[in-house]
Amino acid sequence: MRILVNGCSFSRGPISWPYYLTGLTDKSSSNVVNLACGGAGNTYIHDTTMRILEKEKFDLVLIMWSGIHRIDQQIELTEINQIETTYSSKYQSSLNDWPEKIVDPFDDQTLVEKNWLFGCGVLNRETSSELNSLFKEAYSTMGDEEFVNQFIVKIIGLQNTLKQLAIPYAFSFYQDYVEQINHSTLIDWDNCIINDNITNIAKRLNSYDEDGFHPGLEANKQWANCVVKHLTQKNII
Repeated sequence: MRILVNGCSFSRGPISWPYYLTGLTDKSSSNVVNLACGGAGNTYIHDTTMRILEKEKFDLVLIMWSGIHRIDQQIELTEINQIETTYSSKYQSSLNDWPEKIVDPFDDQTLVEKNWLFGCGVLNRETSSELNSLFKEAYSTMGDEEFVNQFIVKIIGLQNTLKQLAIPYAFSFYQDYVEQINHSTLIDWDNCIINDNITNIAKRLNSYDEDGFHPGLEANKQWANCVVKHLTQKNII
């Protein structure tokens, strides 16, 4: 089974949930293509997933949507090296390989689009002048309603594409904000895991990475079990 994963920092790295999907993957499995990048927002997740589906074949797509208020921008690839920031897909992708991970003969990070900038850096008070000039105006002119509306459109768009391609999928949300979007009747909630989320699991287990913010190993393992349970109940696996 070839699995596509996309998301933000909650879905990438050696202890992250995609590598603990019991019976589907293992920590060093090469059948997972993981496009998730730290700092990524939902425009990156939506757009890069749509484009890779045009080029690659997958048996299952798992999306953990990121923060509603994150803005992403794709720029010319030749320009990305001129901007000093860690909030880029090029930099974040470089953190997605580790010694135990199988990268030969295929490294999934070669499929990551390297020319994205993440407005999450502005939210996190990134000092890069280029990042601030690119995103600050957008943040000053958009309110909660606009962010929510754009997010819902991305969910529906990717959902409908996956249905058209007849690719099994499951959507989840990295934090507890479903109430902000659950008024949408066009979202197929049966294919969304909404009874729990990885952030709440981390709080219950007090399981955090060394940074004290990202979910730790036990939280990631438990979330992986939730995903497998959902896929089993829906007869996807």
